[in-house]
Amino acid sequence: MVPQDSVSIHNIESEKAVLGSVLIDSKALIKAKSWIQDDDFFYNTKNKTIWKAMCDLDSEGIPVDTVSVCAKVKNEAYYITGLAETIPTSANVEVYAKQVYEDWLKREIVKQSYKVATDAKDSSAGVHTLLEQLYETTGNLLNLDPTQTFDLDSLLDATKDSIFNGRQLTKTGFGALDNIISGMTKGEITIFAGRPGNAKTTTVANIARNLVLSGKKVVMFNREMPNTEMMKKFIAMESEGITYHALRHNAVTNKEVIENSLKIIKEKYTDKLFMYDNISTIDSTFREIRKIKPDVVIDDHIGLIEYSKNDNRDLRLKIGDTSRRYKWLCKSENISVILVSQLNRNIEYRQERIPKLSDLAESGNLEQDAEIVAFTHYPWTVDFESAKHGRFGLDIVVAKNRYGSTGKATVGFSPDCCTIYDTVEEAELSVAKGVPGSLNDVPF
Repeated sequence: MVPQDSVSIHNIESEKAVLGSVLIDSKALIKAKSWIQDDDFFYNTKNKTIWKAMCDLDSEGIPVDTVSVCAKVKNEAYYITGLAETIPTSANVEVYAKQVYEDWLKREIVKQSYKVATDAKDSSAGVHTLLEQLYETTGNLLNLDPTQTFDLDSLLDATKDSIFNGRQLTKTGFGALDNIISGMTKGEITIFAGRPGNAKTTTVANIARNLVLSGKKVVMFNREMPNTEMMKKFIAMESEGITYHALRHNAVTNKEVIENSLKIIKEKYTDKLFMYDNISTIDSTFREIRKIKPDVVIDDHIGLIEYSKNDNRDLRLKIGDTSRRYKWLCKSENISVILVSQLNRNIEYRQERIPKLSDLAESGNLEQDAEIVAFTHYPWTVDFESAKHGRFGLDIVVAKNRYGSTGKATVGFSPDCCTIYDTVEEAELSVAKGVPGSLNDVPF
């Protein structure tokens, strides 16, 4: 139901003046289009029809005049002729078009506010969900502001800056991977996916570490494990030979090494790394992101986000909607987003178990919305006898790269210490120096 308040917001004379201006000067259509982007911008049904006919004629290469419009819109010749006669000049068409646009925008504001107000009366709707809904709606309306004019000089300056300013690209910190993807761009989504036991969580945790140590602010949403378990991973990374297994099972004998790792984390991670394991919904997730204003968001993993009990949609549709909202968020907040996802079981039934885009679980929207899709593949867990690099080799398969090449990056991997290195050789050397651990109970 449309609220009555929005009905009164219109100016028929401005609508008629726009149409009349175009009829006496077809060049006025271009100026009017800078404000009026759709026939729905007109309040009057008859005016909507005439505007659409004008736009259709123009796209077909047919001159827009009284004769052609009358031929296009049947039984309205008297009204159309009258439009041309009521306006003496087309000089003020942008003034009239702006009035039509602003009236439409006011009607939309009333309608959207009314919808939120109606939802607010529903006891099942949380207050933060309503605020998020209002925030997103307002942002979408602002994106339709035609007053944002194109400036070639500004675009060229911005493009030049993106070419020569390496800070525009956020590096993962792993040379082999960065050589393929060049880095992550603000306003865009990167997906890391893999089957259980293929180190996807450890991979993004190591990327988070690299980002933090390079001065980036990172927020992580740990939906699979408690923050304390994730912190044990970081302690293992920062220690010299202390394994995750030992940390997890209270088997650490060298407390001094632990204290030193904690000191490093406190000094270098404070105000740079933020972790949450108790935020379950997408609305509360976005609220925290906007509060922290990070450089990079890591969501591990998107399939575990909770939805309203009243949301009966298929999971694929829910994931698709969440992906779309993340897409909008990273653009509006100018941040890089890393989403972690599972792969479906199709890979288990293939002889060649290297992941493909078709293996992405839950939603095809993930592939569509992401600029980069990378798979973690740990051959050692599949067939250790044929694993080219043994237990120390981890493959990161870049299956999609919107702006560059795809390919496979092989990095060094120490499962015991939850640490990823640039090369397999580095991983072997590091483990040789450290304390050998157990592969048991290591949640990759």
